[in-house]
Amino acid sequence: MQSPLRSADLLRDTTIENLSKNWRAAAPFPHVVIDDVIPPDALGSLMAMLDEEPVDPYEGDLFTFDASAPEPRTDELRAARDDLAATLAPVLSRVTGKAVTRADLRAFAYREGHYLLPHSDHQQGLGRALAYAYYLPSPEPPVGGELELYRCTIVAGEIVATESALLVEPRPNRLVVFDVSDVSLHQVREVVRGLRLSLAGWFYP
Repeated sequence: MQSPLRSADLLRDTTIENLSKNWRAAAPFPHVVIDDVIPPDALGSLMAMLDEEPVDPYEGDLFTFDASAPEPRTDELRAARDDLAATLAPVLSRVTGKAVTRADLRAFAYREGHYLLPHSDHQQGLGRALAYAYYLPSPEPPVGGELELYRCTIVAGEIVATESALLVEPRPNRLVVFDVSDVSLHQVREVVRGLRLSLAGWFYP
């Protein structure tokens, strides 16, 4: 069964041109924020599909949240991952100038008190080119849980200072894509109340 992510309406040349301009002009590092990614009537079927995917608690030095396994357990979520890559990889390659062909995907649930502290997704040898988060409707809309991007000051190749530069609200049906580099420092702010739901992962060459 084709997932609702196949219906993402980002393929028009004018849309791609505008997204590319936004990517190049974005600060503190290259990113785009895209609203209304799929038709509203497709959101229900997407949420129903995700109801079948188990999630487990994850906790570490930098984070605490609930998430699905790195490799989807259901055929439906595997199809969503493949459809996401098939639909968006060609678009994002043109928008960002980074040739990407595949993506991974996990479902995330940030509940009250959950967070992800400042970090960069760049790790040598993993090949991550672009990071993304797609926000889902929540039965309890979150207070907090914003994606926070940081501006880094570099001296002699080292980060010597950081400052908060942008907050992105986790609005339903919103897609955020950003560059993966040593200076793409970001975090998910603590959820104060409610439930923050998303699909997230990385695009690869």
